[in-house]
Amino acid sequence: MGWLNNYGYLPYEKQQELLWELGQIEIGVGRLVARNEGINGAVAQSIDSLKQWIKQTQPNILPDETPWVVKGVKEWLWIFANTDFP
Repeated sequence: MGWLNNYGYLPYEKQQELLWELGQIEIGVGRLVARNEGINGAVAQSIDSLKQWIKQTQPNILPDETPWVVKGVKEWLWIFANTDFP
């Protein structure tokens, strides 16, 4: 559900419908919100550490955005490159 919310941008109400359709699972919007906040909290320290590492040690980062079509849907790949990346 975290993937559907954060990557797929599926609203909580639609997530409720999906769970019901998949197995008649009843879940409240509040529970879905709490789970998503739990996921965000679990990865927050890693994301903050990565941000600090980038700011402190990687002054020249070059981004690239590459599109391609997956099953008829345009997807994007973002790459951030630097000659010092391991």
